Amino acid sequence: MRILNSMYGQAIGDMLGEPVEGLTREEIASRWGRITGFRSQPIITDDTMMTHLVLQSIHEQQLVDRRHILGTFFKNRARIPRMGPTTLHALSMFAADPDFTPTTGTTDGAAMRAPAIAWLFPAGAVIQNTIESSLATHGGDVAIAGACAIACAVSKAIAGAGIETVIRAGISGAGAVSDDLASRIRESVSLVSQMPLFDVIDLIGCGIETDCAVPAVFAIIANDHDPENSVLAAVNLGGDSDTIASMVGAITWGMSNTHALPREWILACAGSIEEMILESWRRVREFWGGD
Repeated sequence: MRILNSMYGQAIGDMLGEPVEGLTREEIASRWGRITGFRSQPIITDDTMMTHLVLQSIHEQQLVDRRHILGTFFKNRARIPRMGPTTLHALSMFAADPDFTPTTGTTDGAAMRAPAIAWLFPAGAVIQNTIESSLATHGGDVAIAGACAIACAVSKAIAGAGIETVIRAGISGAGAVSDDLASRIRESVSLVSQMPLFDVIDLIGCGIETDCAVPAVFAIIANDHDPENSVLAAVNLGGDSDTIASMVGAITWGMSNTHALPREWILACAGSIEEMILESWRRVREFWGGD
């Protein structure tokens, strides 16, 4: 149940953040005050679509193959809205050379789709498989470390761990690849105990670069890991709001086995989005060898 909650939380965070992606906190406040629900027809972005395409690729291959993941993105590129610059570059390079392996890329595209690894693999296999999955599009250490931080946090969340354990797992996951990112996450968590969340975000940022987006996720959940409160906090920060809110949603709703999603938010998933989530849940169970 926690995995399914995490899937819904990830998609809902993406949809809630989509209308305000790229806006500043001040622009959001001047237009709407504080966002507490959907402001337009809910739609998913690349965050949700690519997360589920990663899961689809792994299910098909029965392992994580970065080239197959990138090929899956390439075949489905018409279905993927709002792809980031690093992913677009990777797809362009893949079209010219199917053996392309990235060596650069610092944006948060690898981190945004990392929950898929946690949904599929036991904790001991999360880091190595997250690294392989990240290398489909991102070769920079910071991007890979950010993906490991999110995957490890989601892994602990869906195992029923408390918030302190979830945060420690994220820091440890980042540290497996980049001490610098681990330190930034640790600092963001420390700062939020000393000052308001918005002031922390002013210091660390909330844009598309991994070294600000991923620490922002951990600052948000350290400040308040209630699923609704944390996702709405992420949305109201602006910046890369859909990606940050999707990662927050995957973690915080994954922690809950009982917290009911607001009815309006569940209804927003009705139709093709819910079908995709339930198909991914079926694939997870099959991957485990279940029915």
